[in-house]
Amino acid sequence: MKQIFVLFLVFFSGSICADNTIVAIVNQIPVTLNSIQINIKNSDSKDDQILVINNYIDNILQIQKAGELELNPNKRDIEKVLIDIAQNNELSLKELMDFKDFDYIEKEVYEKLSILNLQRFITKDLKVSKQQIIKVCSEKNLIK
Repeated sequence: MKQIFVLFLVFFSGSICADNTIVAIVNQIPVTLNSIQINIKNSDSKDDQILVINNYIDNILQIQKAGELELNPNKRDIEKVLIDIAQNNELSLKELMDFKDFDYIEKEVYEKLSILNLQRFITKDLKVSKQQIIKVCSEKNLIK
């Protein structure tokens, strides 16, 4: 009986630890299996899982760089996007805020806006001629 109990504890504690397994450390920020679990579950192969982890790491680095350059969105920008999300889902902002996962939604908006601000900052001085656009975007070059 004790052996079965010990076996149960080993399997149970193993599943608890697996959720909190550190997959990577990015500039002193641990990436846990828990934080990427939803995306990993939707991955079919090991290559897809590695791609998910790499994308997550890229996002962390971009958000950190946006913070370093003080490109993080302000509260008003975040609120505008949250209002838009609420309206697109036929909700009021208050109803959206009442969701138990609202903090996750707000964090996601913050991160996406930070990355967008960084992209805009990087490309603000980029000059592309009309001929280059036509050449790159011609129908011959499109993947069907």
